[in-house]
Amino acid sequence: MGPDPVYRALLPLRFFLGGMFLYAGLDKLVDPAFLAATGPGSVGEQLAAFTHVSPLTPFIEVFAQPWPVAVGLGMALLEIAVGLGALTGILYRASAAVGAGLSLLFLLTASWDTRPIYYGPDLPYMVGWITLALAGSGGLYVLEDRLVDRLRRAPLPATLADDGTPASAGRRAVLEVGVLGAATLAAAVVARAFGRVLGPVFTQEVAAAPTASPTAAPGASDEAGASGAPVASGVAPSLAAGEIANAQSMPARSAADFVLASGDPGIVVKLSDGKVVAYDATCTHEGCPVGYDGPSGLLLCPCHGAAFDPSAEAVVVNGPARRPLAAVPISIDPATGAVTVSG
Repeated sequence: MGPDPVYRALLPLRFFLGGMFLYAGLDKLVDPAFLAATGPGSVGEQLAAFTHVSPLTPFIEVFAQPWPVAVGLGMALLEIAVGLGALTGILYRASAAVGAGLSLLFLLTASWDTRPIYYGPDLPYMVGWITLALAGSGGLYVLEDRLVDRLRRAPLPATLADDGTPASAGRRAVLEVGVLGAATLAAAVVARAFGRVLGPVFTQEVAAAPTASPTAAPGASDEAGASGAPVASGVAPSLAAGEIANAQSMPARSAADFVLASGDPGIVVKLSDGKVVAYDATCTHEGCPVGYDGPSGLLLCPCHGAAFDPSAEAVVVNGPARRPLAAVPISIDPATGAVTVSG
């Protein structure tokens, strides 16, 4: 008799979830920016963003933020292990259960601020993993490596065995944990080496991107953003203490970066009509810092493509973000043009 049709029906879900988690884990290790405590796209920056919206904020601050790189590495390894377990069938139910737990964790952090809730991707991932954990693999497409099978059938040493019987189900689980762990580490080492090789290439591309500066000529801002990517903003030199920009030296359609008292990145924008506005530059989707794009006049997130209109209170003009950027109250000295944070 062939396998139950239910298990065949679950194969697309199994391979989709397994493949996506394997890809997510490898992507974190290949990304030259992710495994860092600070900087755009880093796990440290993401954890800091989660503390603004997540109900797990106290736990993030105590157990995750002090060791961001370790947390990021652990998350990547768990995702790789879950993906391999689902795809190969090794520790299938346990892998699916861990996948459901990780999806719940992502739901309570990365997706918690997504409104309405059905826009969040982690909820269906969690339900899918729970379904696989309850159903099991049905023995369908389960990898049975000869070495693992041989070790599983071999008797335990006399000093370890209770009665000298062949390997028990408990020993089988231990062997499968070892095989899955070894495969996870091997995949992680290869991915990390691959990332180190290509990391300088990515870094050079980012560094070579033209930037807009508040002291540049009026046409420079438009030219800098011609690629359509967010433009890295600069802080004008020779600012007095407390100043975050100078409205008189900033050309129209340019921006300057600064740091808020909370530690969040901030951005000052001089609009095409000469008005100066400021916002918290942390994207309200997953916390990446936004940059100013001269040609469009928008604030763009380089991580997931969200766009905000600084001329209209930073409302969202392109998702996946759902909330506008937080406005920063500023004061402008009419004599000197000094821009300072007020309040």
